[in-house]
Amino acid sequence: MPQHKPRPKGWLVGKQQVDDWLAIAQRQMAAKDYDAALRTAKRILKYIPKNAPAYADALGIMGMVYGFQKVFELSFQTLSQAVEINPNDAFLWYNRGLAARFTSRTGLSLRDFEQATRSPGQGRMAEKFQEELKFAHKIIESEIALRGKDFTLDQLIEQQELFQQGNNLSAQGKWQEAEASFRSSIAMGDCLPQPWGNLGICLAMQKRFDEAEAAYKRALEVDPKYDRAKEHLKNLAYLRAHPDETPKFAITSPFEKVKTGLTMVEE
Repeated sequence: MPQHKPRPKGWLVGKQQVDDWLAIAQRQMAAKDYDAALRTAKRILKYIPKNAPAYADALGIMGMVYGFQKVFELSFQTLSQAVEINPNDAFLWYNRGLAARFTSRTGLSLRDFEQATRSPGQGRMAEKFQEELKFAHKIIESEIALRGKDFTLDQLIEQQELFQQGNNLSAQGKWQEAEASFRSSIAMGDCLPQPWGNLGICLAMQKRFDEAEAAYKRALEVDPKYDRAKEHLKNLAYLRAHPDETPKFAITSPFEKVKTGLTMVEE
């Protein structure tokens, strides 16, 4: 009779079964059957411990799928879990760097690409990793120039995380908490219109229309071509006349219109 290898400690299925599922998920992803790839990857998570490298592999596939679907915040959060489990995987760092870039975390994106280029196992992607690292440096040079030469990368990472926290809190309808995050982000460096525009939304949702108007006007002082603030200003008259209605708003990112050209990679 064939001898079955014992399961690793804490695993509910054998390693070969997990390897087979990972291969299936990769094929499904390559075929752009993203829903199926997510289902297969999520199945793996049910059967193995959270500290297993294969758990990180499954999260990595999920993070790539979310990236291809342009659900970048979910991609970023999923890949963040993966790199915590396996901090030596160059491909996980590279993919999180892409997700970070498209969630307005350009500072953290640079750090991730640096980590990817330092990690083993880059193989044929080593040159691509270096190209992305160089591009990330150019982005950061521009970002720092907006804020002043004494502004540090650590400060940029903190500021961008505050902005993203504000977006995430807004998506949950936590307008007061989101307001605080946007104000903290602005206080660190007032150079982009989107934090002011999103702050205006938080204030409008709290029926603080005069403050919302001031926020939208400040957004336009920063960037007179910021069309969303113009639209929100026009809508304020209606909101003031109909305060019992709940308006619908889209929280925005400084990089919402960028063409991603996304090419996430797998081992």
